[in-house]
Amino acid sequence: MRDRYEMHEEIGRGAGGVIHRATDHDLRRQVAIKRLYRDGSSRLQRLRFVTEAQVPAQLSHPNIIPVHDLGKTQAGDLFYVMKLVQGHTLKERIAQGARRGQVLDWLEQVCRGLGFAHHQGVLHRDVKPSNLMIGAFGEVLILDWGLARSQQGTIRDEVAPMTLDGDVLGSLGYMAPEQARGEAGAQGPWTDVHALGGILYELLMGTPPRHATTLAQLLPLLDTLPLPPPGPLGALTLRCLSPNPGARPQNAQELGELLELSR
Repeated sequence: MRDRYEMHEEIGRGAGGVIHRATDHDLRRQVAIKRLYRDGSSRLQRLRFVTEAQVPAQLSHPNIIPVHDLGKTQAGDLFYVMKLVQGHTLKERIAQGARRGQVLDWLEQVCRGLGFAHHQGVLHRDVKPSNLMIGAFGEVLILDWGLARSQQGTIRDEVAPMTLDGDVLGSLGYMAPEQARGEAGAQGPWTDVHALGGILYELLMGTPPRHATTLAQLLPLLDTLPLPPPGPLGALTLRCLSPNPGARPQNAQELGELLELSR
């Protein structure tokens, strides 16, 4: 790693690792490197980190973050190299006051990227505004695939079971009921559709569908939801957030088509 990549300033940080801007001297380009330090990380965190790199590397699509390399430092720290995106997350853009029409344009791009993943049998399972990056040219890239699983079993879902509060699979505010209850067999593309519905709800109401800091707080809230404003977009949002997976659009491609008709 040391000979090829030159690390620069930190540009992001979270439970899944630290991201730095870097220079790839072999290809003479700027990249982003995400690094997970061996000290202080669990086996489960390391397995999820590898998944986070391997899944998008297998999904070549304009709206999925390109991953260029995966490796380990001499100290045993895991790292992967991805495209450096100069931009802001959807969470940041919404906070900055982005117009509703612009946000819907971005969400249609997300639906195209997730729709491609769903067609390949891959679920993201952690769709939220902070995992969607808006680039300098208006392109949207779906990030953070560490909780992804394959319905064909090509991604090892057994390494990521439902665990204790604070390590729940997915983000509580956007999580589908079948995901919150740990019903792995009931999860499908409609689970990601629920999360996208949560983003639509936040766009309409100014807040995520549910507020909870622990799984125990979330479970009693799964069947309650303040209604969004009436109209085609509100109706589509409610359909996406249905507690019945069969009542939702069945994949992101279908949701994208409906979203275009609901504007």
